[in-house]
Amino acid sequence: MITNMKTLLTILLALIPTTVLAQNWVRYAESDQSLMYFDSLRTRKMGDTAFVWDLHDLKSAATDPSGKPYQSVLYAVEYQCRARKWRVLSTSRHPQGMGAGKPVSEEAGAMTFTEAGPGSRAEQLFNHVCE
Repeated sequence: MITNMKTLLTILLALIPTTVLAQNWVRYAESDQSLMYFDSLRTRKMGDTAFVWDLHDLKSAATDPSGKPYQSVLYAVEYQCRARKWRVLSTSRHPQGMGAGKPVSEEAGAMTFTEAGPGSRAEQLFNHVCE
């Protein structure tokens, strides 16, 4: 039953429009390349599993593999809280900052789980969604 609920939640998250108002985004980290936010309104936790939208607002434009420019990347992420593992479920690249504009490219399909190591960006987001 838990697997069915996870599948349903994953599908529901995928169906929600990805462009949302900036007031939902909470900044949790910064790197040389981007400012990182999570969506406080669409974060869901079910038992040991948490689902979150992770937005990377790039400080300078980048190009996708086909050469299309983008300014932000939106990731649908699943966390296994007790195991301290995470994986990306989907990725979309947007032409404007803060996930604005029709995606220039999208990728779906769950990646393999990776440990949220100490001091990593994944651990910083983990601290917001799992605890």
